[in-house]
Amino acid sequence: MTMAAARTLSVLPSTIFTRAISSSPVSCIKAVKDPGMVLKERLWQKEFHQKNKGKIYDKKPFKMTVRQGKKYMWCACGQSKTQPMCDGTHLIQQLKIPQKPLVFYAPETKEIWLCNCKQTKNPPFCDGTHRTQEIQEAIK
Repeated sequence: MTMAAARTLSVLPSTIFTRAISSSPVSCIKAVKDPGMVLKERLWQKEFHQKNKGKIYDKKPFKMTVRQGKKYMWCACGQSKTQPMCDGTHLIQQLKIPQKPLVFYAPETKEIWLCNCKQTKNPPFCDGTHRTQEIQEAIK
């Protein structure tokens, strides 16, 4: 697959790439407690097993609306210019990026919080890991 083809597959309408106005601790806690945010592997994805976490991109999660049945590619390497989605940067051989995107399909239309620190234990969803001191100090 060429870089141009990968970008074509992963580009989403720009209307969903608006940062949530409220990414306060209260809204993040609310997102983590939402039962719909727990990854149900059979509904959301087929397989995602990577030993290493990607580069920390941001210390706040990204709120977006996913549409039922639509395919999404969450960036796991942290290098994409279209965060939180993959733009194919991991395909550039000179960068030697071991992480691959997480491909998932939305089982229903809803708002979700995607991890932007790339250190979550529940990819692609935010699990609050960004609140740790290590992550907060990594991004100033």
